[in-house]
Amino acid sequence: MLIAQNDQFTQALFGKVESVLIVCAILIVVVGIPLYWLRLKAERGLIRVIRSARERRQAQKSAVNTNSSETVPHCPVCNALMVKRLARRGVSAGSSFWGCSNYPKCRGTRAD
Repeated sequence: MLIAQNDQFTQALFGKVESVLIVCAILIVVVGIPLYWLRLKAERGLIRVIRSARERRQAQKSAVNTNSSETVPHCPVCNALMVKRLARRGVSAGSSFWGCSNYPKCRGTRAD
């Protein structure tokens, strides 16, 4: 009698567990896959926004560089274009000067 009741209980329990597993699998397919797809779509959109902002920023930088390339002096040592720098120490700390873009290979400088 006790064994029969135990078998009946285990069959009922496994029947319920089986139905819960089926429901979970259905929920994963119905809810999980679309959520995964939406996440991928949102990530792609974010990547697209970041790339377009980066391209705009680079285009602005190149536009500024092309406009100001006429006024940028060349290094007296190696003839490379110079870069506007800010003195950090020394007597003229805080003032700007032109430094070679090949620094530290070339240490050519010019006064502003």
